[in-house]
Amino acid sequence: MDAAERLFATHGFEATSLRAITGEADVNLGAVNYHFATKDDLIVAVLTRRMRPINNRRLALLDKLEAAAGKKPLTVEQILGAMFRPVLELLTGTTCEGGRSFLRLFGQVLAEPGDYLEPLIKEEFAEKMTRFYGALGRALPGLSKQEIYWRFHFATGAFVHTVARSQILELTSHGKCRLSSNVDDTLALIIPFCVAGFKATGKTRTPRMTARNGKPTHSILK
Repeated sequence: MDAAERLFATHGFEATSLRAITGEADVNLGAVNYHFATKDDLIVAVLTRRMRPINNRRLALLDKLEAAAGKKPLTVEQILGAMFRPVLELLTGTTCEGGRSFLRLFGQVLAEPGDYLEPLIKEEFAEKMTRFYGALGRALPGLSKQEIYWRFHFATGAFVHTVARSQILELTSHGKCRLSSNVDDTLALIIPFCVAGFKATGKTRTPRMTARNGKPTHSILK
């Protein structure tokens, strides 16, 4: 899985063959077929082994904050801190190695999602993130559930782009801006930006549902 993670992150999922992975890992092709029936199963395993500890850490941080707050709602800053901190810990190597390769891979997966991604999203995000939606709803009672969903999606999108494509920031700023190896320094930059989006005035327009290939889909262009 280490070899698969490195090669997927470098060359992309489609361009990386199982033979290239087994060559990198110095194992025979049958080992992949034995442990992972398909390449889709392999990438899901690669993603899950990183995402599950991250999401468990997120929920543990949220539990700790809510226990300390008692009946009071958390602040948006606290909620986003619990959401973002575990990823930055992975990136800076304070929790495990290989964080940078994984985040490059995760950025690629989100840019070019395959059918393999849907079960992972349902299991590791759709179910576990309901705790964060609930906490944000209590912190921002003036927003509807749809607005919470949209603004959380916008905030996490900005965060994922920041950490997965940090090289773009460094190059376009001519080295003046780069992610700090200090988790708190990075949180101090990204959280106020995202909080401003959550607290912005005005309603988030809810897209109408249109049919595409017989399936309902969101459209914000019509």
